[in-house]
Amino acid sequence: MSDVHGNIEALNSVLKDIDNLGIDKIICTGDLVGYGPYPNEVVNTFIDQKIPSTLGNHDLATFDMDLLMELGGIANESIVLTLEIMGQNEKDYLTKLPRSIDFRNLHFVHASPPENVRGYITQKSLNEIKYLFTQFNSSICFIGHTHLLAKYCIENNELKHEPMGEGVVNLDPEQKYIINVGSVGQPRDGIHKAKYLVFDEEYYSLEVRFVDYDIKKVQNKIFELGFPKKNAELLGPI
Repeated sequence: MSDVHGNIEALNSVLKDIDNLGIDKIICTGDLVGYGPYPNEVVNTFIDQKIPSTLGNHDLATFDMDLLMELGGIANESIVLTLEIMGQNEKDYLTKLPRSIDFRNLHFVHASPPENVRGYITQKSLNEIKYLFTQFNSSICFIGHTHLLAKYCIENNELKHEPMGEGVVNLDPEQKYIINVGSVGQPRDGIHKAKYLVFDEEYYSLEVRFVDYDIKKVQNKIFELGFPKKNAELLGPI
């Protein structure tokens, strides 16, 4: 999973869905906070359930003031307000997040391999994306950051890029992939649900899961705490 962005309602619904599937390991590729009104609740869920996560750019901006200034716009406004809300223990937790995680021949990072927490893969040239495949040794690199589900691989020296929708995606065990896992807490694809994916090691497949949650509750909290209106609009109709 990735890009929870302070949306505890979406996270709780995803975790409930995960429980029902009997998943044996959860890993997040960052951005626990930012945009959403429940940063403490999200961080404490990760702490309590011992869910590993890499560092996201919004997480980094809570303690890197240069990055915070560079973010600008609603991202900056949201982190400033997030810092006013967050407790010290929650802030400290974010400072300790690793820039990447390796697990069972899988690599996890927020934006792009090997350890980049910034820079959108969607804004890179074909050759730049090809180069990224040389930056990790694992079979698959899972990323987030763009909030858009996508699959990248190289076939016959040509980059193949496909968006992913809900359902099962079969992978080739002989191929190397970069997979964007989408966003739990703030969709950018116009589909107003929490998204995450399940990697099945035995069948070497992905299942993209779309999960409903109480969007109105989160939107109301966004307005109550004074977060930018755009943050609520991205979740769904107001």
